[in-house]
Order: sequence, then structure tokens, then C-alpha cells
Amino acid sequence: MVIIDTDILIIEFRSPHDIRYPINNQFLSIIRTMGGAITVYTLMEFLGKISFNVNRSKLTRWRSWLQDAYNLIIIWPEAQGIDADSFIRTLIFEHPFERMCSTPIPFVDALILNLVEQVGEAEAFITWNVKHFVGKTPLAVKTPEEYLASTG
Repeated sequence: MVIIDTDILIIEFRSPHDIRYPINNQFLSIIRTMGGAITVYTLMEFLGKISFNVNRSKLTRWRSWLQDAYNLIIIWPEAQGIDADSFIRTLIFEHPFERMCSTPIPFVDALILNLVEQVGEAEAFITWNVKHFVGKTPLAVKTPEEYLASTG
């Protein structure tokens, strides 16, 4: 499973004049066919950023124009058997904070990596911000361009 970072979606929806857009779009065309995944944290970061540029009606229909259109699975944290206080304390504070203490990383990136690393089928984490993640996770971290080159 290929897991996609927020910046890929931002370029697709808000930056058609970005020099990386053609490769980004080519990568997402492959994802539309084979499927991919984003974390719920990626989803919320993305929806928050584009909420400045789309109306409420479109924003609330994200499942159709994002999840369904791009063939994406949303990865949710496993909360079974955890009460709400423990969930927030452990998954939203302690685990990301432990990661931030061991290596400099923004909070949302720490949340995303902690969740992505729990996905056994995770093949690669795709981002234009490789430097933010490489060396901070055992997962393969690639740009869309590197991913396209590796798949032939």
C-alpha cells in the first residue's frame, strides 16, 4: 500500500502552476487505478488548508471528490479497548511527543508517521517533503518522481 502525504494533495488541488504538478498528477493517476491511502490526520490537515478556498457544500462532499475519485483508503488509529482519555493522552500526546523528543519533527508529521508505521501493508510513504521524514521512519520515503521511476 502506498501512503500519501498532505503536500501531494495540496499541489493537486491548489497549485496547478507548481513546477511539480505534472509529475504529481501523473503519480495520482496511478493511485486512481491501483489505490492508495492517507491517514485521517492527513485528511484533516488537507481539508483545513483547502477550507479557505472551497465552499462548505464542496468541503462536506470530500468523500466523492477526494476519497472516491482518487481511490483512497482512510487510515484511522486503532482505538478499540482504549477509553477516550487514554486515547488522547497516548495517541495524540505521548507517542507524538516521544517522537519529537527523539528527532525534530512537527506534531502533525509525528501523528502521521506513528499511524502509518502501524500499517503492515505500507509499501512506501510518498511526499515532496522527503527531508521531513527520511531517517525518522523505517518506511521507504519517496517523492512522486522517485516512486514513478521505481515502478517503471
